[in-house]
Amino acid sequence: MENAPAVPGLAARVRLFRSESGKAVLLGFADLTIAESFVIKGIRILETKAQEGGSAGTFVSFPRRKGGEERYFDVAHPVTAAARDKAQAVILESYRSALAESGGAEA
Repeated sequence: MENAPAVPGLAARVRLFRSESGKAVLLGFADLTIAESFVIKGIRILETKAQEGGSAGTFVSFPRRKGGEERYFDVAHPVTAAARDKAQAVILESYRSALAESGGAEA
């Protein structure tokens, strides 16, 4: 097994926003800066609604565009599981900080 490439430094800026529809609640948007050189804008911070027999959870959804016939195509996304885990952790930590600063309570 080859060594996975190192995940570059990441930083996130979050804008709180709340909207409920369908199976998820939109909690905010994040901009993810990669190695102080590139930025991915429009990352959504979502919380799944608790379903029967399941539980709610907070996660991030990277930008995508709608194509023909109700299909969606990724605009930007992490290439490795390690990069996705790190990006999600950085974004959710920034979300929790923004929520605390606003005086809000996490759902």
